[in-house]
Amino acid sequence: MIGALCILVALVGEGLKISEVEVRQLSRARAVVLAALGVLFIALPILTGHLG
Repeated sequence: MIGALCILVALVGEGLKISEVEVRQLSRARAVVLAALGVLFIALPILTGHLG
């Protein structure tokens, strides 16, 4: 869940405001790091076999 959220924020990092939630504009470096963390959070349980 957290990984998907990180990837989503990285993809819409151009600035997004929905109701009370606001995603400010991210620099390219921050968006890349956030996307990489998202992929890591999603891939880590798959690679280690701890999917519950």
